[in-house]
Amino acid sequence: MREGTAAVAELAERGRYDLKLLLAAAALVALGLVMIASAAQMVKLEGETGPHFHFFYRQLVIAAFGVCCMLVLMRVPYRLYQRFAPAIIVAAFVLLAAVFFIGTEIRGSTRTIRILKFDFQPVEASKLALVIFLAAKISDWGDRIREFRRGVLPLLGTGLAMALLVSRQPNISNAVLVVLMTYLMLFIAGARIRHLALSGLMLLAAAAPLLFRISKVMNRLRDYLSGEITSFQLQQSLVALGTGSVLGCGPGRGHQKFRFLPDAHTDFIYSIVGEELGLAGTVAVILAFVYILRRAVRTARRSPDSFGYFLAMGVGMLLFFSAAVNMAMATGVIPVAGLPLPFISYGGSSLVASLAAIGILVNVSYEGKGRALPSEIFGLRRRPRVSFARRR
Repeated sequence: MREGTAAVAELAERGRYDLKLLLAAAALVALGLVMIASAAQMVKLEGETGPHFHFFYRQLVIAAFGVCCMLVLMRVPYRLYQRFAPAIIVAAFVLLAAVFFIGTEIRGSTRTIRILKFDFQPVEASKLALVIFLAAKISDWGDRIREFRRGVLPLLGTGLAMALLVSRQPNISNAVLVVLMTYLMLFIAGARIRHLALSGLMLLAAAAPLLFRISKVMNRLRDYLSGEITSFQLQQSLVALGTGSVLGCGPGRGHQKFRFLPDAHTDFIYSIVGEELGLAGTVAVILAFVYILRRAVRTARRSPDSFGYFLAMGVGMLLFFSAAVNMAMATGVIPVAGLPLPFISYGGSSLVASLAAIGILVNVSYEGKGRALPSEIFGLRRRPRVSFARRR
């Protein structure tokens, strides 16, 4: 882990890598390790008693592997992803389909594939693969994206097909995130608003009857719309956030992790941050993700071509909205959903995918160092011109 961190610092010191972006990601990973050490110490393994740091050590190993992946992707020219985008998206669909044949069932859902002693969630890598594919096609097609049949429909169909596979696991929260990312990518590409609005309404009308048949979804929506906090998990999450006050009770001193708040080290680790680090800690996490999105936007504006622009924007939005959904869930703003908090929640697939995304983003920044896009690309005019794709 120390060798990987030293390598990142050495590369950044050369002035050609985005040191600020790397430091923001490193800070979130470090915070995640501290919070996991605190939140997961009372999660017992079979046959064990008393506090232990099993999950902390596992996450530390995964973090080291994720840093290695990030270092490799920092050096891979991002234009290769455009060339191999079809193969990348096909591999993502194959992995998602493989879950139904060789996946491991956990809590009634089949979302993971067991590899040695680690559980791999293909959906985390698939979301990044979808961003790469959409960015490649949008860049290649140019103004064609303003046509519904030849532009919007094929890309929207790809996103919906992935969302359908994810929802069958079932994993509704990630399926919704996949659809959201597809629409966001089409929006920044310059697709017509009426095409997105009409297709969105049709999708909602078609999906609503199917979602209402899932009892877990119905129960969570009913509780949310009633205005009453009946979910035990959400109740304990809000207790943790309220207990922390401004500065929190200190790392390791929280009480909600002691069997009160379920999944305290995974989906609800943001609540533990609020309890032990207080409002200051939760606001710092929000600002860190906002800063990562800001660096992604800056990278996109300085990208030397349209594929780099859409890739950087897509990666930045994926990390930001994944975090936003998790934090909104933990605070009761939206119904409870099973999404990890990038970089911080326990889970190898999410952490490695997030660090891989940072590696890709840093490479786009490296290629576009010192360049800046015309102001109309990221100003009042939203639609990039196809001629921009051929600029060097």
